[in-house]
Order: sequence, then C-alpha cells, then structure tokens
Amino acid sequence: MTIKQAIAWASKELTQIAQRPRLEAEILLCHMLNVKREFLILNDSKSIDFQEYKILINRRKKSEPIEYITNKVSFWDFELFIAKGALIPRPETELLVEKAITLINKHNIKNVAEIGIGSGAISIAVAKECNVKILASDISLDAIKIANKNIQNFNLQNKITVKNCSLLDCIDIPELLLSNPPYIDKNFTLEKNILEYEPHTALFAPNKGLEILFNILDLIKQKNIPYAICEMGYDQKEPILNYAKTLNIADNLTFYKDLAGFDRGFVYNKSNK
Repeated sequence: MTIKQAIAWASKELTQIAQRPRLEAEILLCHMLNVKREFLILNDSKSIDFQEYKILINRRKKSEPIEYITNKVSFWDFELFIAKGALIPRPETELLVEKAITLINKHNIKNVAEIGIGSGAISIAVAKECNVKILASDISLDAIKIANKNIQNFNLQNKITVKNCSLLDCIDIPELLLSNPPYIDKNFTLEKNILEYEPHTALFAPNKGLEILFNILDLIKQKNIPYAICEMGYDQKEPILNYAKTLNIADNLTFYKDLAGFDRGFVYNKSNK
C-alpha cells in the first residue's frame, strides 16, 4: 500500500474517534516512518509496511491517546517524552507556568517546589525560563521515571531534583510551591481516552476532588510558604475559598481563569492583604 492510499484508509478508520482524522493519520504515519509531514506529500506513491501502520491505527481506534502512541506531547515551547504512567500535559496548565514565571521574576524567587511532577512539564518550563532550583515530588515511580527522562533530555539535572514521596514529605519548605494535583471527583464521567489510559492517581481525589487541594492549603498555612500557584477544577473556587477562610488565608488568594473563561487555579501571595 502506498503512503497516499494508507492515509486515505486511516482517515476513514479514525473518523469516529478523532476530531481531525486525516491529521492524526498523518501524525501516526510520520511517527512510524520517523519523517516530517512534508515527506508524506513528496513521496505519496512510496510503499509502506501496512501491517505495522494498521497496528498504530487500531490502537488509536481503541481510544488510546495519540500522545501515548507517539510518546510525544507539545507543552510551552518544547516537546516532551510522554508515556502511560504520567498525565498528558494540557494547554491550560501553561497558564500556571506563566504565573509562576511572573512571580519568580517579580520577587526574585530562587527555591521552588512542585507537588506531583508527572511528566515534568511544569518544572521543566519554569527551569528553562528562570534561574531557580526546583525540588519536586511524586508518589508514582512511573511518573518519576518519565520526568527524569525529560529532565535529562533538556540537561536540567542541576536545576531539578525529583523525589518519591507524597506532598512535601521529603522536600524542604520552598519560597514558591507549584502543583497541578488530582482534583477530579471519582464520580465524574470522563471520556474513554482519559479514563482507560491516563493514571487515576493523577486525576481523582477524594472529597469531590478537593482533598489534595485542601492538603496544599494546609501546607501553605502550616509551613508558612510565601507563594503558591495551584491548578484546580472549574467548579472548585467556592469550596477552596471557604476552606481558606477557616485557615485565615482567604485574603491572600486570587483566582485565575483559563482561555475558555472557567476558573482554573489560584495564586497564594502571603504579602497580599
């Protein structure tokens, strides 16, 4: 089968699963052949190993995220290695990175911690942009393995250290705390590509998705952390604000929205009154 024929076949096969079936068909073929998309256009009459390609297409038809199939995901201005075991970074998390960079530059912050490093997306983006040292934790050894691979790929071992523990149990108190923790209610209905493939420990939290978020607020209060930025669910602003009031830190919180206009995270600034 030629490249042209294979893409036409795959595009039809992916119609029910992909929003842009032809694009995904081309991405998967580029991955298999280790070429750029321009190659497909210039060599559309060349033959390929159809059986190998069919395996990739069938994986995608079963709702496996294309990022896990290609082991690639774009974040910030770079490309990360990604695999099962780490949450696939979302574009809205770039907002957290933007706010972190602004705080770091404004307050000359040097020591940063991240709770739940996952693939390493947040820490790597911040480390590439700022002169900081980052200590990160994760409870998943699979995620730590993926994060360390990415840290090594960007030669950031001297700026980012990852430890296997929960929350800040193995990390010194930072000037700035960052986290995109699990914040989804276990009863919330997720799409198949997320529910069946992405790590549940990075998605779901008890108490309607609020437990880890409340734990982070507790740490901010108990450890007297000066600054923190945390991603959250679109419907969690009110319970987070109410819980912060019980800790007497609500006046130090501001909330930010994503590009769709939904509440997406909070910023803690101890100096805000």
